[in-house]
Amino acid sequence: MSASAPNPAELRMILARNLQQLMADTGNVSELCRQIGVNRTQFNRYLAGTAFPRPDVLHRICRHFKVDANILLDPLAPPRAAERLAERPQSQAEIWAPPSTRPFDHYLMPDGLYRYWRKSFRQPQRAYLGMALITTKGDTKLWKGYDLHDQPMRSGGVRFARSSRYDGQLIQQFDGVTLVSKTPYSDVMNLTYFEYGLDGLMDYFSGISFITRRRLPDSNRFSAIVLQKLPRSTKAVLACARRCGSHDMKDLLPVIQNALNRVPDFI
Repeated sequence: MSASAPNPAELRMILARNLQQLMADTGNVSELCRQIGVNRTQFNRYLAGTAFPRPDVLHRICRHFKVDANILLDPLAPPRAAERLAERPQSQAEIWAPPSTRPFDHYLMPDGLYRYWRKSFRQPQRAYLGMALITTKGDTKLWKGYDLHDQPMRSGGVRFARSSRYDGQLIQQFDGVTLVSKTPYSDVMNLTYFEYGLDGLMDYFSGISFITRRRLPDSNRFSAIVLQKLPRSTKAVLACARRCGSHDMKDLLPVIQNALNRVPDFI
C-alpha cells in the first residue's frame, strides 16, 4: 500500500460525502433506510463518517444507488450528481417557468442544501422550517423543497410526515431570484421572490411568497420567507433536518421574526 493511501478515518469521510451526494434528491431518509434494509441510527453513522457498513449492507447501498464499492475509496466526480439529476423526469415547474434572458448568478446562489423559514399561510403565529436542494441542470436552476406539517402520519400517532414537496425553477432577475414551484400532486403553484441579503446579512435571502388559490377564510395567500444556505457539514445538515417542522414565531431569532412579520396577516 502506498504511504499516501488514505487512513480509515479519511475513508469513512469519503464514504460519508459520497452518501450525502447520492442522497441529494432523497426526500425521506427513513424510507430510504427501509428500502435498503439498514437501521436508521447506523445509517446516520455512515453519513457522519464514524462507521463503515458491513459488506452485505454496502452491497445493498451500492445496488440501491446503482454505484460500485469504489464509493468507499474515491470521491464521486461532480458529473455523477449531474447524471443522476438528468435521469429524473423533467418537472412541470421547469416546463412552465418563463425563459430568462439574464444568465444565473450562481456565485450568489450556489448549488447545495438550504434551509428556509416561511410564515404559515393559516397560522400567522407559527412558521415552518423546511429544507431545499438547489441544483443546476444545463442552463436551468432547479429547486426541490419540503414542508413538514403538524398532522401525524396516522391518527393518534406522534411522528410527522413530509406532507408537502415543492419542485420548481429559479429565474435570475436584476437584484434577486424568482422561484416558480408547485407540489407534484396539485395544480396550486407558489410564486416566490428572493432578494439578496437580510438586514446586512449577505448569507441570507429575504423574500415574499404567493400561493395561487382562491381566498379562504382565516387563511393568507401571501407569506414572508427567509432562505439561508447550509454549510457543507453533515453535523449542520442533520441538526437542521431534526428541527424541520412548525415553530412558534417567538422561538425564532429576532432577525428572522422581523423579516417574517413584514407581510400583514390575511391580506
